[in-house]
Amino acid sequence: MPNWSFLNSGLLLNGLTATSYVNETQFSTGYPACDSIIHAGLADRLLLPTDTEYAARISGGGTGYWSWNSRQHPFCIVQPRSAEEVSKVVTALLEAGDGSGDWHIAVRAGGHSTGGFNNIDNGVTIDLGNLNDTTYDEHTNTASIGAGAHWVNVYHELDKHGVLVTGGRDGHVGVGGFLLGGGSTYFMGTHSFACDSIKNYEIVLADGRIINANKDENADLWKALKGGGANFGIVTRFDMEALPNTKLAYRVRLMSFEHHKRLAKDFVDFTNTYEDHPNDALVFFMRGAPKLKQSLMGALQVNTEGKTEGTGLAKIDEVPHLPIPNTGSYEIKSLYESALHPLAGDQWAAQATICFANRQELVEKGIQYHEQLVQDLKQTVGNNFTTYFFFQPIPTHAAKISEQKGGNVLGLDNAADHAVLFTATALVLTSQHDKVIAQAKINSLVTTLKRDSQELGGNVDLVYMNYADSAQDPLGSYGAKNVEFLTKVAQQYDPEGLFQTRFPLGFKISRTNKL
Repeated sequence: MPNWSFLNSGLLLNGLTATSYVNETQFSTGYPACDSIIHAGLADRLLLPTDTEYAARISGGGTGYWSWNSRQHPFCIVQPRSAEEVSKVVTALLEAGDGSGDWHIAVRAGGHSTGGFNNIDNGVTIDLGNLNDTTYDEHTNTASIGAGAHWVNVYHELDKHGVLVTGGRDGHVGVGGFLLGGGSTYFMGTHSFACDSIKNYEIVLADGRIINANKDENADLWKALKGGGANFGIVTRFDMEALPNTKLAYRVRLMSFEHHKRLAKDFVDFTNTYEDHPNDALVFFMRGAPKLKQSLMGALQVNTEGKTEGTGLAKIDEVPHLPIPNTGSYEIKSLYESALHPLAGDQWAAQATICFANRQELVEKGIQYHEQLVQDLKQTVGNNFTTYFFFQPIPTHAAKISEQKGGNVLGLDNAADHAVLFTATALVLTSQHDKVIAQAKINSLVTTLKRDSQELGGNVDLVYMNYADSAQDPLGSYGAKNVEFLTKVAQQYDPEGLFQTRFPLGFKISRTNKL
């Protein structure tokens, strides 16, 4: 952290106090936006490009951004330590930007969102990384979690109290973006999306007010934040329902491509009967790379009660798995232990997502398109890439669970079919140019699969925000009723539309065309 302590030391310089000495003429960062943070009394929260910690927050590793996509270089980074300081920062920056200049504001929680959504070249990044406390109130059974925390630290702290929350599967994913986008978890079958377990949001509005949103206070905002993204303010704390900290039965199995049709059927059967075994979780996936003769098929299998037998995963267990180290056998782990994955980094990430009805023919088409993508990328970007396709079940009863908890805005309320959450990803090690090529290939593939689902009567509108490419429209996929609701809520809590214009990154309700 840069040493700004002299600004408040009371030191006299030429008869002036340090505070009066700080002005645009005598002390300037070179950017009025960054100077406004100093004038707001938050100089020691500022990171400039010359600071070592600035580089650490931009780069990969434990404190930086997970992929090269997000490693932009803002004028400065400001790191508030409380909701009150976030309020001061928002007020200062919006006042500094009241002109025709073309600079904007980004907000970072964990640094894992779609590239370009949580950092900025032409502006200031508000870094919530210091808002990372997790506390537990046993009287209300509530876990209060700072928006800048990472799930691995949340689980570690809650472990001490014998509880957990329905958070992210990867411990290095941040809390803020994950929850505002909905949050797919191991507990989908029993608790629906993670956002459905949020009792209260503490949020800073564009006018600097700090308010709470829950079922009794600002209830419309409470619902809008359950999947509505960064359209209303900056959430600084999430208060979540806690669950007993049961152990998970957890394993990853890798299987030969020759079993792909059987695995597709087993996945569909699992999803169709999900309500009968709600404590099971399954992520069906594929992995491709130029050096592999055939793609690998995989299954992440979890039982949230720690059971290894008599679960809904039995059919998949019958498929022989490959003898690859650290796979194949169940491990009994806490949620914290299961989240201790190494952080992927130093790569360009291309990704897009859709949902479709739980039909075997559509799952098989996804598998087919994966093989085509691998061949296409070999011809266009060379040998330095890895592909992953993921298939996750969204059972219809998840919407019923959500409704019992106050509802969300994801638009699955009236779903007639169980859905498959499909995600196509390519990780490229070469250049941004190759990432753009890979992204175009993935976007085309997803468009084709979407058309297939429509033609086969298996369309599901949802575009899951947390996996979406920036060119997609997750908010529009929630349906006209929810788009209208989100628009009204945004206008009510941000009447000047500052979180649509001055905070332009991410998926914005003002840009959707689905009214």
